[in-house]
Amino acid sequence: MIPTITPDQTIRAGAHRDQAGRPGEATVVAATAATAAFAAGGVLTQLVIVPAWRGMEPSAFLARFPTAGPTTGAVLFPIEITSVALLGRITYIAIRHGQPGRAGWALATASMVGTVLLLPVYFAGANRAMLDPLFPPNAVADELAAW
Repeated sequence: MIPTITPDQTIRAGAHRDQAGRPGEATVVAATAATAAFAAGGVLTQLVIVPAWRGMEPSAFLARFPTAGPTTGAVLFPIEITSVALLGRITYIAIRHGQPGRAGWALATASMVGTVLLLPVYFAGANRAMLDPLFPPNAVADELAAW
């Protein structure tokens, strides 16, 4: 549940919490936007970028991936970290002040932390393998299917 701001509450632009101790509207909006941007980037990657990579000749993909792979991560990772930080801040404020919706914020934070943990568990190893100049072109299709 997203906290609402009533006319009698004074919120400074960018405030982290309102007078009642609830997360400030600017923080809620920024957290929601960062989380949505990360989700959209993930969907775009899986529905557009990875299928385009799969359509490439394996040797052409392996030549392109050292630029395209890290660039994808360099765009999405800061958005993901921003989402985690803002959601964490909102969750902290909501729990500290016993606000309604704190379980939802905690679940959102935990879910985004899970995506951060997923990176080293799978993607770092897969990306490192495909960045290896000795990675066999005949293994590209299987790796991208799992990626």
